[in-house]
Amino acid sequence: MSTTLLLIIIFLLIGGFIAAYMFISYTSAENPSRIPNGIYILRGDRFEPLQISGAYIPREPGYYFLYFHNNLCPHCQTFYPKWIDYLRKEGGVFRNITVIEVVCDWFTERCSSDPARSTFQLYRISQSPSFLLIKIGLNRSVDVVDIGAEYSKLKNEGKIPTEEFEPSYIDVIVRRYITPI
Repeated sequence: MSTTLLLIIIFLLIGGFIAAYMFISYTSAENPSRIPNGIYILRGDRFEPLQISGAYIPREPGYYFLYFHNNLCPHCQTFYPKWIDYLRKEGGVFRNITVIEVVCDWFTERCSSDPARSTFQLYRISQSPSFLLIKIGLNRSVDVVDIGAEYSKLKNEGKIPTEEFEPSYIDVIVRRYITPI
């Protein structure tokens, strides 16, 4: 009798851990208003937390795409599911560059992650969503392109037919700046 009871308790505990893991994964990865504050790197089709101290500064030669997300931003909440879906299904240019996601609740005013807050400050992010493309050259030269500003400019010129950010258009803009390093 006690062995059966012990097995039931073990199965319930394992089931509870699995359910909790699935709940946490779903709410943090899919719900754009519940992403834990922090800095994440895209690996495969998932964003994984980066454990760093201080602001995120790319150092190795290559391209880095930084997406700045605020959990309380309505535009971020609209964009994020499309962004994740695009990365999983299409990937586009983002398969070949380092994609970083920087998340706070509301810019630097409401951010429980010191590295994320410092990264918002370093790059002077004052609107969201924001997108930066950073190129580190072989000679350590640094070029930064404000992809969000470029997107807004094209939208204002009538070249992008949408009010909300669309990942496929961001992909096209980023491609224009990719050259061999």
